[in-house]
Amino acid sequence: MELIRDDTDRKLGLHHHRCRICGAEGMFESYLVREMLDGTRDEFEYFVCPECDCIQIAVVPDNLGDYYKNSYYSFEFKPERECEFESEVDNNAKTLDMGCGNGNWLYEMAEQGCGNLYGCDPFIDKDLDYGDRVHIRKCDISEMDGDGTFDVIRMGDSLEHVLDPIKVMMEANRLLKAEGILWINIPVFPNFIFDLFGAHWYALDAPRHIFVPSVKCLEYMAKKAGMTIRNVSFDCIDGHLINSFFYQHGISRKQIDKELVSKYFSRDDLLHIYENCHKANENQYGDHMTVYLSKVMKA
Repeated sequence: MELIRDDTDRKLGLHHHRCRICGAEGMFESYLVREMLDGTRDEFEYFVCPECDCIQIAVVPDNLGDYYKNSYYSFEFKPERECEFESEVDNNAKTLDMGCGNGNWLYEMAEQGCGNLYGCDPFIDKDLDYGDRVHIRKCDISEMDGDGTFDVIRMGDSLEHVLDPIKVMMEANRLLKAEGILWINIPVFPNFIFDLFGAHWYALDAPRHIFVPSVKCLEYMAKKAGMTIRNVSFDCIDGHLINSFFYQHGISRKQIDKELVSKYFSRDDLLHIYENCHKANENQYGDHMTVYLSKVMKA
């Protein structure tokens, strides 16, 4: 497979935008980003808000749902056998996985002895149940019942897909117990991979990722939602940089496999990439983070 580097200047300069997170308005640095998960190469404008430091799509396409059909990895999971779990339930904490797709993570938790597991995702075909432990609804989080009853709400690389993330975090606040935890895994901007590859950064995932926050942006969102950040850790992995390299050279995510990686990266190259990712995480400049939040208790 021939690699052809895209040398297009994907910096669009300053364009007028209004941040959908903090409301700031003005002339903001903009970029032209290609869809490369499926490899359609459809192009979308993204811009950086200088107030809250997040990067976001300028215009959400009317056919956004089409970019999830039959190809997005969270919908590919199907249990290989009947849902009669062998392990006993030893963890009954009520847990909600928002944007769970077909429930891969929830199913794994059930296999490990967790019960009382729930999911919600508006893009699945129908409601799903795996035995008596996992219950998934075709809906968004605002339609979930159970105010103040959840111990944990997980947003595993899902918050960046929503149009109004502050509202979503407010819904999480509504559903959580007083001592409950909101657990967010999400890409983060700025970071060293964007510095290297710009608009080819893998985690922009145009147009599915509506926005990618900075830590500052997430702090702002948490405050608006009546929550506070308890812990932030950076967990960028080498695959994010490798995928960004291939995106820059016209290779879609579906075309990237171990054989292709080994063709263009030596073992020393891969070790160097791993070390750079580890160093970036230590310096809080990786491209992905895990964040734990709790409710702000009223006096």
